[in-house]
Amino acid sequence: MFSFQRKQRKSALLLLALPAFATVALAQPSPSRPPVFLDAIGSWFGRAVPGQTICPVGAPGCPVPKEIVMVFTVNADGTFIGIDSNIFVGGNHTTAHGQWKFSGPRSITAAFTFLQSGPGDVFIGGFKNLFNATLTQPDRMEGNIDAYLYNYTNPATGAVITDADGFPTPSPLAPPSACATTQGCTHLGQFSFKVRRVAVPQ
Repeated sequence: MFSFQRKQRKSALLLLALPAFATVALAQPSPSRPPVFLDAIGSWFGRAVPGQTICPVGAPGCPVPKEIVMVFTVNADGTFIGIDSNIFVGGNHTTAHGQWKFSGPRSITAAFTFLQSGPGDVFIGGFKNLFNATLTQPDRMEGNIDAYLYNYTNPATGAVITDADGFPTPSPLAPPSACATTQGCTHLGQFSFKVRRVAVPQ
């Protein structure tokens, strides 16, 4: 009986460990096969440049950056974490947090948000970014990001403006399609990017 129970425990532990081993295997994909969407799991580094934006990039007063160097992680549990070089320009922003999902055999889509301050470190609200990416190789991705700015604070004090439920308004959790008709929401435009995997040296 003791031996049987011990074997059962070993089998259970092995089954519990399999997802972890599978995740490690996905994090180090073989470049010799076609990519699949699960290859997106892992950490990535690259650069994004503006495409169609709200104002000409580089024009006086235009808040659109000329480029963004980006680092992000696509987690196996469906969460998404990222940061970019725009943190150093015109204020500060936090790490981005969000979720991702399958959108095609080689593609994923994600939505993530972060908090933003402006000049003088006054809290101005947050961004919601919509992210679409396709694996071109198991260790390379490219795609686009749509950036939406939600100004839900008093510009002079940084105090949050709330709705009847006490929730920040306009909310970055609202559908982006409503941004065009929502006061305090601005679609800054779309950025295209190319990234490569941050891999463990062999």
